[in-house]
Amino acid sequence: SKQWYQRRVRADKTEGRNYPIGSRLVCNMLEGAGADHVVTVDLHSPQIEGFFSIPFSHLQTTALLAGELKGRDVVLVSPDAGAMKKVSALSELTGLPFALIHKERCPESGGISRMTLVGDVRGRGAVIIDDMADTCGTILKAAQLLVDQGGAASVEAVLTHGILSGGAVTAIEREDCLTSTCVSNSLSQTSNMNLCRKLSTFDITGLILQELTKFPC
Repeated sequence: SKQWYQRRVRADKTEGRNYPIGSRLVCNMLEGAGADHVVTVDLHSPQIEGFFSIPFSHLQTTALLAGELKGRDVVLVSPDAGAMKKVSALSELTGLPFALIHKERCPESGGISRMTLVGDVRGRGAVIIDDMADTCGTILKAAQLLVDQGGAASVEAVLTHGILSGGAVTAIEREDCLTSTCVSNSLSQTSNMNLCRKLSTFDITGLILQELTKFPC
């Protein structure tokens, strides 16, 4: 089997009139190439499952992460509304409190215009949970907000897919408000970890293998 990252995974809706839905196009291409079953882990947009007409397995890292976080004295933090469902599920499994960061974007540039913390992290460790990190702009700004305004004692980030494009790795290393960043091994992080002492990985191989053993040879 081949490891691949769906580059259009966030293009789950049309960008305007007469524009295609990018994720749907990629799904059609995979089916056209002969794929008969698709396995994904922590999709950024769960509705993508509906773009396929072949069997589809959407695996979640929630239980895996819950085992690592349970018993720790931390507050789980959703960096935006999109991650809230996962953070809420983790909170139920671990009994840990959670907080939400409300994010607003500038209509013209698409950049983050304002972030507001909802919840109490003062004096406690905060763990940011999300499904992916690309440029890490949201994660880094969230870390700054949690420390500067929220009064968090420390901030970690736990992210499923570490795309870490552009200067993300350097930015993580330089950001004093972010203590550590842990991503899964869905994408190779060997070279990135050589450049950033704050970066580590957690293994999702077993999660995927467990699902693959259900398939007929």
